[in-house]
Amino acid sequence: MKRLRIGILIDDTRLPRFRAEILRELEAAPWCEIVLYVKKQKSYDPYARKRRYTLYNLLQRFDTKLFGRSAPYLTEEPIDETIAKAKLLEVVTDESDFFDQVSDSVVKNIEEKKLDLLLNFGFKHPRGKILHAAKHGIWEYRHPCHPAAFWEVVQALPSTEVTLERIGEGLHGGQVLARYRTVTHQKSIRKNYEQIMWRSHMLVVHAMRELSEQGDAYFADKTPKTYFYDKAHVRDNRNRKAFDLQFRFSDDAGKGAPANCQSIHAFFNLLGRYAKFTARRFFKMDRWIILFAPNRDGESEADLSRYKRLPLPSDDYFQADPFVIDEAGKSYLFYEELDYKTLKGYLLVAEWDESKKSFTNPQEILREPYHLSYPNVFKVDGKWYMVPETHENDTVDLYEAETFPTKWKKIRTMLSDIKAVDATLYRKEDKWWMFVSIAAKEGFSLNDELHLYYCDDFRTDTWTPHPKNPLVTDVTRARPAGSLLETDGKLIRPAQNCSGVYGRGLVMNEITKLSETEYEERVVQQIRADFADDLVAVHTFNRSERFSVIDAIRSR
Repeated sequence: MKRLRIGILIDDTRLPRFRAEILRELEAAPWCEIVLYVKKQKSYDPYARKRRYTLYNLLQRFDTKLFGRSAPYLTEEPIDETIAKAKLLEVVTDESDFFDQVSDSVVKNIEEKKLDLLLNFGFKHPRGKILHAAKHGIWEYRHPCHPAAFWEVVQALPSTEVTLERIGEGLHGGQVLARYRTVTHQKSIRKNYEQIMWRSHMLVVHAMRELSEQGDAYFADKTPKTYFYDKAHVRDNRNRKAFDLQFRFSDDAGKGAPANCQSIHAFFNLLGRYAKFTARRFFKMDRWIILFAPNRDGESEADLSRYKRLPLPSDDYFQADPFVIDEAGKSYLFYEELDYKTLKGYLLVAEWDESKKSFTNPQEILREPYHLSYPNVFKVDGKWYMVPETHENDTVDLYEAETFPTKWKKIRTMLSDIKAVDATLYRKEDKWWMFVSIAAKEGFSLNDELHLYYCDDFRTDTWTPHPKNPLVTDVTRARPAGSLLETDGKLIRPAQNCSGVYGRGLVMNEITKLSETEYEERVVQQIRADFADDLVAVHTFNRSERFSVIDAIRSR
């Protein structure tokens, strides 16, 4: 493992908390050292200088006033202590609205430090020789839309994305190193920017650690990207009027800040959405329900419209996370039920009744002081085990059936002090694998990151984290959605698409590599809840030899 030499580009000695946290992580890492800070003059905001963006700036200020206190990861922190441990090089850049360029003498000073990479935390888009001043170039976060995280909120896009990139110039050297996608905050531009940056800030640490371990081989499988920084900026706003009477969002809306008329449109979009969400809280409540269907010739029923609904006991409850098990000629449905009076889930089992063609006689099998869901039931060596979701207890626990299927006892805490949901176990030869969605830090979502652990015996509390963790950083396909499926010689991992709305759909991922050092998967199928007019989401799929089961949100 090589110890990386890192330089940081800044324009201030105070940074947003999410960036300051990256520096703390790097300072504590044994595989790197920050040896240089390059500080330029404070950047100016190009949009603040033009009258046609006056209402855009007012919209930003209004949003900050409304949601600023609830966005702690954007508050600024001094980084003087970390700077004191390294050399500070103060420079003056040739700054334009969107670019920064430094002199050849500055580049020479940077090159003398023999850096492995530069991390951009304050310069505008760097251009010129500085792009090649470090061995592995300049790394920075990039957003597909500009301004960052703005248009996703205004246009109600279901997810917001950020990429970590090694930037190039023209046709040379650019690469996408890592990608993070999370659900879009539907009401606040500031909160949307905060959550994508806070949840993705660990991308830098993970990527640099892998570079330290792998060396130049790290870049072998990274996606190339073309840049055109050597071209003149094509847009010229100098002759645009303050009001250009363009209220609609054009196809290239994501390429720049909105003009004044578009800002009016954006304001009323957000105002209407806020009113809708407020009204929904008081007048509308969606409920999860369970659907099931007999398999055909051992294959799952592909037509979801044929699935029959399991009736709810009343409108005071919802039911979700179904797992179906065949045992001794009988079939059992395990699932979560939640009482809206307590907002705590508990676990039930129902038995298939051939005469009624339904799962009947539900019995409560497990209740704890904290929320329970996702009753992942499996059989090993003649014994039945269950791993329910217990994230409110900060654990992943293992239960064993004393009397199957109704009586269970806890025998082991497999993971502790962890915010983890939907742990899904799979056995491959003599190795056990645990797929689980984790909120790795305070403020992280439980839907964005898939982690993997392995061990030789699942009854242990010593699970080894996979070196590629997090395997997936994408809200559209990270969180587990049921047991792994073996079909036609392929291993399929069901996952949830939680973009836009929790449980937006199911995504089937084929696992193509699974070992203690490697993991790869690819999306092979996506399932949406459009097979019935009153269903708006679906987020679990499981099957046995006899039945297939799903759950869905029924809209009222």
